[in-house]
Amino acid sequence: MKNQTYILLVDLECTCDNEPPLPPEEAETIELGAIVGSLTQKAFVQLDERQLYVKPTIHRELTLFCTELTGITQEQVDKASLLPGVLDKFKDWLSNYELAAWGSWGNFDAWQLHMETGGKEIANPLQYLPHINVKQIFADNKGYRVDLAKAIQLSGLKFKGRQHSGIDDTRNIAQLLENDIALRTSFLNQI
Repeated sequence: MKNQTYILLVDLECTCDNEPPLPPEEAETIELGAIVGSLTQKAFVQLDERQLYVKPTIHRELTLFCTELTGITQEQVDKASLLPGVLDKFKDWLSNYELAAWGSWGNFDAWQLHMETGGKEIANPLQYLPHINVKQIFADNKGYRVDLAKAIQLSGLKFKGRQHSGIDDTRNIAQLLENDIALRTSFLNQI
């Protein structure tokens, strides 16, 4: 095992509605929260982070439900670039690091990125990196499957920021890795 491994943590927020829910194929990324860090068994150290907003093209007007859930405003997405431009900027940022893997809380982010880039015929900048489901390795270590806020609470930590904010959710995944040697070890063992 390497002395230190560089990893990426990602959380996406997407267009959404509750009544009726949007069909999964119509959900579009509107925020990409990402953290690059150095991971060893002894520590996770955050090196850099990015919060990128994305202008949707299918449902251009955010629903009230979506804004209340995510805190993302219509003005923020209206000023943002379309997904190809955002992913180009994201890829340029990632080129500064030799990443071994990327992780997210669950498989949704990997599925959404794959589905949306495929549907829009855009290159997926993470397609060749292994994806680690941090929610699953947390469940494997603790014996129960919970959402991110509950995982933070069960770990004796305080949730930082707002739930369903891409950057804040990513910061909280990082917080779990910073404070849990078993989680760090399991992550490293999957790379």
